[in-house]
Amino acid sequence: MNNIKTITLVGIASLVAGLGCRPKQQTNQELLASYGGEKYEEDIVASDYEETKSQGDSIDPRTQASIQDAIETVWVTDFETCLEVEMDRLSNRWVGGEFAVEFTIETSGMVSGAKFLSSDIKERKTKNAKGDFVTEGGAAARLADGFGDCIVAKIYKWEFDPAPEVTYTHTYNGRIGEAW
Repeated sequence: MNNIKTITLVGIASLVAGLGCRPKQQTNQELLASYGGEKYEEDIVASDYEETKSQGDSIDPRTQASIQDAIETVWVTDFETCLEVEMDRLSNRWVGGEFAVEFTIETSGMVSGAKFLSSDIKERKTKNAKGDFVTEGGAAARLADGFGDCIVAKIYKWEFDPAPEVTYTHTYNGRIGEAW
């Protein structure tokens, strides 16, 4: 019985001590009054929206993801076809690399413009003096010069569904080739 009284007294004493030591809470009005005027002006981060230039219209992120997905799952065969043409032209299956293309998609889903931006697609293995394909010590690597023109011609035939909400220019960076 004494243990229960002791525990009860300790609990009550802790509760009273806790209430007495707690600082007074400010009300919202008191907080606002103490933070008004010059202090507020110093600390606020503001922007003059009147001087902000329009960033233009944009497309839904889901539409953008759909465009990227279509390139990587449907139109990737066009990249492979163009690479095959270059492999045949070079008589070398060890061709690959990175490339970048940019194209404009209209609200109809059709491509209205395309350009090849950059490429590192070349022979990754070349023949040495014995006629074996090697990564080092072979002939100088030749570039896959026709790859860009082939890709641009293919891109003009692409159609996207869903179409973007506004005319949209997309940049695609890819890599191609088994040897890559």
